[in-house]
Amino acid sequence: MKGVRFLGNCEVEIAVLTDPCPGEGEVLIDVKASGICGSEMGSYRSSNASEGNGGHEVMGVVLDPNGSRRFQKGDRVGVATIQGCGACHWCLQGKSDFCPQVGSVGNAHSELVVSKECWLHSLPPNITDGVAVLLSGDGLGVPYGASIRSGIQPGETTCVFGAGPVGLGMTLVQTFLGARVISVDLNPLRLEMAKNLGAWHTINPRQTEVREALLELTHGLGPNKCFECTGSQETLDIALDTTIPEGTVVVIGHGPQQINPQRLIARRNLRLMGNWICHFSDYDGMLTMIRNGLQADRLISAHFPLEEAAVAYQRFSEGLEAKVILTQ
Repeated sequence: MKGVRFLGNCEVEIAVLTDPCPGEGEVLIDVKASGICGSEMGSYRSSNASEGNGGHEVMGVVLDPNGSRRFQKGDRVGVATIQGCGACHWCLQGKSDFCPQVGSVGNAHSELVVSKECWLHSLPPNITDGVAVLLSGDGLGVPYGASIRSGIQPGETTCVFGAGPVGLGMTLVQTFLGARVISVDLNPLRLEMAKNLGAWHTINPRQTEVREALLELTHGLGPNKCFECTGSQETLDIALDTTIPEGTVVVIGHGPQQINPQRLIARRNLRLMGNWICHFSDYDGMLTMIRNGLQADRLISAHFPLEEAAVAYQRFSEGLEAKVILTQ
């Protein structure tokens, strides 16, 4: 099959990759669309070449049901990014992200991908391929999971640190939930994207002192909830310093961060939460949100055919795009 291969040093090519072969309980899928994720940038920018690619957000059409009782050839399906054993305590609750044997779909920027049957979503006909990628993977899943679990209420003020694809998704979802969202980022283009997705206010740390601005915008109280999406110690510290007493700080970004628990206690009573992704069982909630008016497609800033993956990755890496979809 054809697929993207990372060559190292921000170079990619379309190469001939080994066809995946479905095992027991697995389905072979003809890929129609896949999403580029920020987590792929480490491999993309690395000096080391890869056998394939780090793609993991994907949807397509069943090519070989391989004995499946749920799916037939030609069915449109979304592939869950995170997949567990399918039989443990957590998997039976639709929370495969907690499974002791948890794994991830890989090499998704290719013509074919294999998935366990139990971790496939049947897609409604009115859901576009691009939105199906967001629904099935972490493009919409992370913003939904973190925003819902934090208990956002209409009228609350939230601050989202980082306006990459995840942070932009937070802005879209939280605005839909009725929050006033403050977006913080160094990239003026990304801040403009955040405004277009409903951000109430934007802050560029190169132009404004973030702590002062957050307190000024909230009449000295601080945001009700802060979402740290960058993995930076500096932004986590600002979130802890400025969140309103009895407010919530949600950590989403991956980085070498540290925290002194006493910062949560003294005259603050802060709640600190972590959020990795969403649960497989969150799919219906996300679908309901879309049916109720959430315009998830606005997160997608560009579609590129698989053959133009090099251009797509370059633009994404340079911060010129929000969510990018590769199509076939």
